[in-house]
Amino acid sequence: MRRQTIWLGTALAAAMIIVGAAQAIGKRDAGSDSGPRHARDGALENRRQVDDLSGGSGDELLYRIRVPQGASDLVVIATAKKDGTPVDLYLRHGEAPSPKRNDMREIGPAPVKMLSVRQPKPGTYHVMVRGGNGRFAGASLVAGYATPGSVFKIGMHAHRLYNGGDWNGPESPEPQFRYGLIRDWDISKLHDAAIWKRDGSIDFRLVDQVYHNHARNGAKVIKTFGTVPTWASKRPDEPNKQYPNWKGAKSGPRDLDEYEDYVYRFVSHNREHLWAVEGWNEPYSCKADGKEFATMTPNELADVQKRVYLATKRVSERILVFSPAQAYVCGIPLILNAKTSEGEPMWKFFDALSWHAYNRSARGNAGPSYAAEIGEVRKHLVAAGLRDMPIADTEHGWLEPPKEGGAEFYAMSDEEKGQVLQETAMVARSLGLLTVAWYGYDNNMVGKPMASLELSRRLQKIYGEFDSR
Repeated sequence: MRRQTIWLGTALAAAMIIVGAAQAIGKRDAGSDSGPRHARDGALENRRQVDDLSGGSGDELLYRIRVPQGASDLVVIATAKKDGTPVDLYLRHGEAPSPKRNDMREIGPAPVKMLSVRQPKPGTYHVMVRGGNGRFAGASLVAGYATPGSVFKIGMHAHRLYNGGDWNGPESPEPQFRYGLIRDWDISKLHDAAIWKRDGSIDFRLVDQVYHNHARNGAKVIKTFGTVPTWASKRPDEPNKQYPNWKGAKSGPRDLDEYEDYVYRFVSHNREHLWAVEGWNEPYSCKADGKEFATMTPNELADVQKRVYLATKRVSERILVFSPAQAYVCGIPLILNAKTSEGEPMWKFFDALSWHAYNRSARGNAGPSYAAEIGEVRKHLVAAGLRDMPIADTEHGWLEPPKEGGAEFYAMSDEEKGQVLQETAMVARSLGLLTVAWYGYDNNMVGKPMASLELSRRLQKIYGEFDSR
């Protein structure tokens, strides 16, 4: 079957400039060994990363990026190689910056430097990466800005909203803010394993109730296909750590034709509510430790993803199909290199790479930390020959202590948390992601906004500023 992609469609035409690698800079000018050396001025393209920067202490690498009229939220990020020497970052509009003459700068020992301009002036911004204390190698640089009409959605997760509650508590109060997306993963009682019945029927009653109420808030849905009932399982006796009552739910379907028909009927029924569907949730971690939500091999997963794609596109080309949502960057190559049983790359059967970013930093450097990890994801896409594939961050939060970043996030005031969420959304949009979906509304990952007027106000502000409606 001929591959259909969103890259040829009109719905996301404005978003397709969002990723890739940048033009290489020129060779350094000759200079004396005793003084700093300077690079010729290299052109940066919006959201296209330059890698493998190197130089000595005091060396200055110069770049420029043209910012058009109407652009917003220019961010410039320089990232040192892991365990490498940090670099300093300078920015100036209209002229090349220097350590003494610049519009803004970020210097010091932090491995990631980020400069941002909420309302950039039209014209050329000049960027300088400068060696600090010692030689540096393997650094990267990216500059990005948002343009009018680009696609970006603010989403969230809610497990006990509009569904009557569950064993963890009663139904959550309604949000006091608007949101563009709801991700249907782990919404209690809406799992595929719960609604797909043994006789082949689908119980849509609660699905309809939940989706309709989210639509009243203006939200579309990302539906994640991530379990199967025991009767439809490929390995029905297989234990299930995440969902003990659904043995075999992580092993995938026994009959791919039967599964494709289920997906087709689900998508057909909900086509007016769906913005995207997503492959299996978090299939691989960095080591087999029981944290995975799938026991399928990459080959088995690719066959399942293909059926999700084919069924969805039969219903509507406008509904996006995301990859299996990978939580660990180290597992992304498994997704990008997987092949179906017919030898087709799995990436032929998704429109965007879905990825979960649980930020490792919070106070003061959440944005730079997030930007650096986006850069790592992009490197995997470039290595796979997919430099123009979009990224969707469908699950974003801060892990509970003692996980990295969690303690400092939970220690913040609601006002400070709101500022971090706003910076995170800005970075995601400026660097060209399709969405960032908070995890979640009715748990502690972002502070239970239904219990905090301040967080609700901030989330409303974020939606108003960044969501493309």
